[in-house]
Amino acid sequence: MTALLHWLTFLLSIILLPVLTLGTIRKTKARLQNRIGPPICQPIYDLVKLSRKGETISSTMCGVFRLSSLLAFADILVLAWLTPWLCFKPWAPHSNIFMVVYLFAFARMFTLLGSLDSGSAFGAFSASREATLSLLVEPAVLLALVSLGIFFGSSDLRVIFSHQTNQTFTDSAIWIAAGLAIFFSSLVELSRMPVDDPTTHLELTMIHEAMILEASGRNLALIEFAHALKMSIFFGLASQCFLRAFPQFNTFNVYSQGGLNIVGILGLALFVGLLESLIVKLQWRKVPEFIAYILSLSLIASLAAIGAGVIK
Repeated sequence: MTALLHWLTFLLSIILLPVLTLGTIRKTKARLQNRIGPPICQPIYDLVKLSRKGETISSTMCGVFRLSSLLAFADILVLAWLTPWLCFKPWAPHSNIFMVVYLFAFARMFTLLGSLDSGSAFGAFSASREATLSLLVEPAVLLALVSLGIFFGSSDLRVIFSHQTNQTFTDSAIWIAAGLAIFFSSLVELSRMPVDDPTTHLELTMIHEAMILEASGRNLALIEFAHALKMSIFFGLASQCFLRAFPQFNTFNVYSQGGLNIVGILGLALFVGLLESLIVKLQWRKVPEFIAYILSLSLIASLAAIGAGVIK
């Protein structure tokens, strides 16, 4: 019965958490702009509306465009199952750090192929920028996860995020540094501020939004939901790192940990909405500097993990 309850809770989280995370960001930005804004559940209504609409397909497209969104969606679902982004996630097979990073890269590759297949110069322009950003930020994500693997002596994320130990100041510092690196990397991976402004349609600012301009109907609904689920996975990993930096977290039962995990995801969404309301987008030539800071943070976490291992 407990296993069934875990599966039902996990499936419900996959359905609701992505749209609530996206809705929290939009609602926060609206309130800070002195607007009422849409309800937090508005992304659910948008997805239902899109699923009922027909699709407009360009004559230059082939099957790659429609297949890419489906494959990217399936890839993100596999990631949601394998990656321990929730404390109460049911059993899953070995989730190797490198396999998880490669699965994120596969999802990105399918999105790029769909954008290129649309035959739009605008889509090709944004796809080239997306490829550049992924090339720069992927080492930061990998190093952040590897720093945790070095510290706990395992490349399995399940083992890392279920490890029970008496924490010291160094342990907490490594958790926080890795969490910050994952969170800031997610801003690049998800094309959020200060890397990209998801609310504009200007040629010189759009990255992710320009890649899906040709999508419509059910195809667009799949892309939007996959993107929101990817956001929840990144925020879930980052929130778990922040929570496990506190020794008291390990003393809570699984239900309390799961509740704090969900609060952490929505809290990071609230912070992103606040961040996007107060800062401006970086110039394109400044974005590599921002990613370099994230990479430096990941390197610090890795060196601290190596140093802690030597001391032990």
